[in-house]
Amino acid sequence: MDFESTRPVISGVVGGLLAAIFCRALARWVPEICNGKSSAMLLSENRVPIWIANSLFFSGILVGFALVQLRVLSDTDWRVIALGLGGGGIAALASLTLFALVRGGSAKEAYVAYAISQKCPAILLYGILVLLSAWFAAALLGLLAKTHWMG
Repeated sequence: MDFESTRPVISGVVGGLLAAIFCRALARWVPEICNGKSSAMLLSENRVPIWIANSLFFSGILVGFALVQLRVLSDTDWRVIALGLGGGGIAALASLTLFALVRGGSAKEAYVAYAISQKCPAILLYGILVLLSAWFAAALLGLLAKTHWMG
């Protein structure tokens, strides 16, 4: 086995280690309480919405892969990842909000519980999800413009 064939594995391991170190460094800013409720209580109350939000986010990634496999978009088109990650992010945010509204709970508590479950500071997590949503909108507008102008 030559170095070229092991390079992606080495890159993945190094990236995973760096991500673990980064997450550990951010752990002290993960919320521990919201509206007088502990993190354990928030996680318990929002177990199903968190599971659904994670599933929808992962499904968005799978949709991106499907767009390439079905030859809807080229695998070199930036919009594939923007639609997949952005769509998954929007779906995750929407599901947390909808569950909170249906149950008569607080959307803020659901968002904080989701941040706790991801072991990420809320401001960072939701900043990333909002950026992914903007990226999704840009990709969608680009596709619509291409379709409209190309006929």
